[in-house]
Amino acid sequence: MTKHLHWAVCLAFLLADATVFGVGAQVRFATGQNVAPVFEGWEQNPDGTYSMVFGYLNRNYEEEVDIPVGPGNTIDPGNDRGQPTHFYPRRQRFVFKVVVPKDWDKQRRVVWTLTSHVRTDQAK
Repeated sequence: MTKHLHWAVCLAFLLADATVFGVGAQVRFATGQNVAPVFEGWEQNPDGTYSMVFGYLNRNYEEEVDIPVGPGNTIDPGNDRGQPTHFYPRRQRFVFKVVVPKDWDKQRRVVWTLTSHVRTDQAK
């Protein structure tokens, strides 16, 4: 066996082992993971105001998480803007909207901050 063929065979076995043992596979957690807010986009309303649209990713496959409005679940500006407090597992899209005035300063941001399982995430 030539030197190059020997290394090719060794590499093939290593790659086969990585596939069999799931190296690089996604780990699924039933519970214990955080909920991350997601900014989905915006839309202009007929009256000239804008709606900022949000969803979330509950990284758990089974756990439903409750985060009351307050320091762990807030919208800036405004604190309570109708954001959810109960979070179903996995990705939930277009869950709620925050309406801003038609003369909204484009440099300002609407920021949703969520803290769950000792991790804080923001959607801007």
